[in-house]
Amino acid sequence: MHFLHGALSLAFSFTSLSGILVVVTTGLIAAVVVWTVKLLLRHAYYTHRLSCFSMPPVHSWLVGHLGQVGRVLQVDELVKTYKHSCSWFFGPFYHLVRIFHPDYVKPLLMAPGNITVKDDLVYNHLRPWLGHSLLISNGKEWARKRRLLTPAFHFDILKNYITTFNTSTNTMHEKWRSMLTDGKTNIEMFNDVTLMTLDSLLKCAFSYNSNCQESTSEYVSAIVELSDLILNRRLRIWHHWDWIYWRTQQGRRFKKALSIVHRFTREVVQKRRTIINHQRMTESQPDLSTAGQRRKDFVDIILSSKDEDGQGLTNEEVEAEANTFMFAGHDTTASAICWTLYNLAHHDHYQEKCRQEVMDLLQGRDEHEIEWEDLSNLPFTTMCIRESLRLHSPVQAVTRKYTQDMLLPGNRTVPKGETKDHGLIFMSFTDFG
Repeated sequence: MHFLHGALSLAFSFTSLSGILVVVTTGLIAAVVVWTVKLLLRHAYYTHRLSCFSMPPVHSWLVGHLGQVGRVLQVDELVKTYKHSCSWFFGPFYHLVRIFHPDYVKPLLMAPGNITVKDDLVYNHLRPWLGHSLLISNGKEWARKRRLLTPAFHFDILKNYITTFNTSTNTMHEKWRSMLTDGKTNIEMFNDVTLMTLDSLLKCAFSYNSNCQESTSEYVSAIVELSDLILNRRLRIWHHWDWIYWRTQQGRRFKKALSIVHRFTREVVQKRRTIINHQRMTESQPDLSTAGQRRKDFVDIILSSKDEDGQGLTNEEVEAEANTFMFAGHDTTASAICWTLYNLAHHDHYQEKCRQEVMDLLQGRDEHEIEWEDLSNLPFTTMCIRESLRLHSPVQAVTRKYTQDMLLPGNRTVPKGETKDHGLIFMSFTDFG
């Protein structure tokens, strides 16, 4: 009898468990079906709304331009074909409009800030690294941080960095001279220029001499790896979902590099905050210098900045802005320098004219180093740099989402972006000269 009672109890427990599993499974299937239907309906809606724009050939109505993510970056070819704009969609997930012509870009850039939102397609991948920094924030949060950061980029502050730029550049030149002495006549300069810009930024932002141009730096290597991983993630559509990405090898590499960068920045900011607070209490060094007459660096300035209510940035906010300064500054500057040298190399006459302008300016000096006042006395070199920036902008495009429909020339309308995955504007900066 006891055996029979146990058998019946076990049977009923299995029945109950099976019932629970059936309910859970049915619920999951229903949720997936509802999500899929909503996704397809939204896809149909945006496909219809964006039909006023020309579109590159697609694989199918559902797949769209999946597998062609790299093509969206080939702006020169797109301009030749579509002149002012075109639309793209990557499966039912992302719908975007690519804008080329200034007449089409203007109404978007002139739109008020309260209807302009930075999208998640590009910026969301930066959040683990840069937090809610100026680059990623919107609205009132962006405006407050912009006011607090402005003093860090005042001309009087930038003047102090010229010596740092000269020192870092001289180190790079010494490396190149050594290569020439060893018989090397062909180098890939972008890597060297990137290290030079990182070397300069570390000195300007943290007063930290990494010596990264001559030896391996764990922090610098981590920054370079993070930048590469973010670009690779954007090109792989399935890596856009965190629950997939963090389980991949690339996701694990990203977390490892991120911990190195965050640890370095956090230690610098915390130590500097402690020093500044101590100095305020003792009032022994009101200039907030941490080592005698050391000039203020980026971290010093933003740590001491206050808004109209007397509130400054928290340690976490300072860390986010310092990380953004390093990320946004090193790669764009290195790209601009390399493209300028590339363009000059293709025009020997202009290259020689720039060289002669610099040599004439430095004639009679004991040390051949550029000073702040010299920058306004290099008109031709300045024109060549600006022309190179026009032809090859380090920031090729910006992406935005709008909270209301935007009317463009030709009676074209970009629908408002109701969710993070739709209604995205991709504005390109290209040559129409």
